[in-house]
Amino acid sequence: MRTHTPFRWLLALLLAVGSFSAAQASHIRGGDISFASIASTTAGVPRYHIVVRKFEDGALPGVFTYSITLNIISNLSACSTSTSLGQNITVPLSTTADGPPLTCASYLLYRVLTFETDVDLPAGQWRLSTSDNARIGGIQNITNSSGTNMYIEAILDNTVFVQDSSPKFESVLQPQLNTTALAQHSFSTFDTDGDSLRYEFVMPYNNCGQSVPGTLATHFHLNYSTGAFEPMVTSSSTQGYFSTVVRVSEYRKTSANRWVLLGSVMRDQTYLLYATTNQPPTFTTMQVNGGAAQALGPAIAVQPGQTVNVLLQATDPDAGQTLRFASEAPAVVPGLSLTRIGTTNSERLTWQVPATLPAGRYRIAVGVLDNGCTNNASEERTLTFVVGNTALATRAAATATDVFPVPFREQVQFTTAPNQAVILVDALGREVARLTSAPNGLVRWQPAPSLPAGLYLARAASSGQPLARLLRAE
Repeated sequence: MRTHTPFRWLLALLLAVGSFSAAQASHIRGGDISFASIASTTAGVPRYHIVVRKFEDGALPGVFTYSITLNIISNLSACSTSTSLGQNITVPLSTTADGPPLTCASYLLYRVLTFETDVDLPAGQWRLSTSDNARIGGIQNITNSSGTNMYIEAILDNTVFVQDSSPKFESVLQPQLNTTALAQHSFSTFDTDGDSLRYEFVMPYNNCGQSVPGTLATHFHLNYSTGAFEPMVTSSSTQGYFSTVVRVSEYRKTSANRWVLLGSVMRDQTYLLYATTNQPPTFTTMQVNGGAAQALGPAIAVQPGQTVNVLLQATDPDAGQTLRFASEAPAVVPGLSLTRIGTTNSERLTWQVPATLPAGRYRIAVGVLDNGCTNNASEERTLTFVVGNTALATRAAATATDVFPVPFREQVQFTTAPNQAVILVDALGREVARLTSAPNGLVRWQPAPSLPAGLYLARAASSGQPLARLLRAE
């Protein structure tokens, strides 16, 4: 544990945004819960390993939370454990780790506290949750944040599939952002079962079924297919902490070709907006298996059992700054490693894809940070790997991929050639919309509510070639 000097306390006080008077009580910056199937100890009863993580403010001395209470509820429509299968479990602290260094000074911004336990969960629908009454003060989009709880939960439905490991978040970075240069970050997760994942913003919670008084933070857009946390604005006049909560739902297809919801996890975390002249670094190019340099974005095709190498290059607009790379993904993704290339601003991602990994789309988050003062700036990017038994067509082709979700209601997206004109037609061939794909090939369509449910077809405007089938549900 680091020593807290008077200088460190003064510097932390000067950097703090909002009231620091409740610091001794207000120290939690967020957290998440994940689960994974393990060997049963009771015949016929599924067993799971539960991991709870909390992010604790590092400006305070010592570790405040030595154990947590895990609430296990068997009725998703209720919040009380007073049922035959409801229970409260005291889970002790297992490990403590410093968060990534984010300053050029000697003080620690936050710690990552991990709590672990194993539980039996018979077939049913389960809510795993915990709360802490010590959320940090001064959060701009939560009214009286130091007076609200930090509540997190995970949902498991093991009535159809007993074996399931939840999505696991790949980053613990609590970013600090220049008010005039917001950079991309990541809420991406890895699901070892290859399940289909959907990301969504939700309000921070105060307790089970009870959101906090406040509003959603509006600085970022969440890519609901990849978990990328993308700036919606280029600047903000408001400084301070903001709370963001993301829920990730996992779906799996049954043998009857029916998609079922297995459950969900959520991440509660904060980011800081502050005025600074320090500009964030950025990833510029990637080279896949020694190929030509290209912008980050296109999906990378790989086979089970194959090793793929991705060389990542980054730069910083501020002269003289030293870059470093950081990612928690190697601790989450089996067979993944990241290696700095000498003293260059390059990093090599090597993934030896497990031979047993199910076919599907997997996201890997990578981060780059500078050494600017007083706080370090950062960017995180989400790489997409398509694991399958056949090679994909190149992204330059006109055929679209990544249609999500299927079916859709309010919005659907797919990926095709960059900057491609796209026409959308209904089942009778009547044009209903014209769109142009983004430089990374992404197309998002949000039809008017009055457009009826049914099958729609995306075509290349230049050739009429079919690109994607889009099914809108009632």
